[in-house]
Amino acid sequence: MDRMAPHSARIDALPPPRDRLRKPVPPCIAALLGLVRVLLGYAKDLDRILPDRSDCPQFPTLALGFGTHDMRRILGHVQRGILRAMMLQRFLLARAAQGRDIEPTPPPGPAEQDDIERLEIKLRTPVRPSTEKMPRARRIDPDHPSHFYMPTLKELEAQVRRRSVGRTIAEICADLGVWSTVCDGGFWSEITRALTQFGGNFAEFFDIRERRKKTFEKERQLRPDTWTSGLRDEPREAVRQLLGYVLGESPPRGPPAPQLLTD
Repeated sequence: MDRMAPHSARIDALPPPRDRLRKPVPPCIAALLGLVRVLLGYAKDLDRILPDRSDCPQFPTLALGFGTHDMRRILGHVQRGILRAMMLQRFLLARAAQGRDIEPTPPPGPAEQDDIERLEIKLRTPVRPSTEKMPRARRIDPDHPSHFYMPTLKELEAQVRRRSVGRTIAEICADLGVWSTVCDGGFWSEITRALTQFGGNFAEFFDIRERRKKTFEKERQLRPDTWTSGLRDEPREAVRQLLGYVLGESPPRGPPAPQLLTD
């Protein structure tokens, strides 16, 4: 399939997930499926609503999570997040159909005394620093437009199978600009619990957040006339006015009322 095809065509090409499972859904997969379905619904709302909302006063609050106000780049991330969430959903359904749950990773505990005593520390001879300066490898910003990559469906399926569920959820959240500011407290706790228990990396996840925040501020300074609202406004309320709800709340049946977007 052409990875540059419109995202609606790419999604339509996916076979529909099974409506029913013959076996009871294992408990951990049931919780993860609930989380993924909420993220997928939110992603589809972003894809539907955002193209007509870039001029709204509340838009910068949501755009901050993507690191740019550029609608084309934002929708590229959203579309990748939709496909990634759909692949994760199919993966979880397939495991559930086999009756195979995904066990949470136990938190690390204190080292046993016997393990400490068996630990061998090997001291290495210090290496003399070279007088020649080695060139530093250039750090690649994955959010830069020139480095954005839309995987094929086959590549996405392989990534979901190979990576931990927590890492895939973190990637979906990053693609959808999902941080605590767009969630209600309960749903954000569900996300952090999924990352913690199923192999997500919090340090990497929040590094993305900080990097995008800095990029967004630089872009904001270069284009001051573009922004019509302050970023210090209450973010959840701004998102509610823009989309009609925040993650974890029941979405409205239709788009937000026009008067909410002009207040």
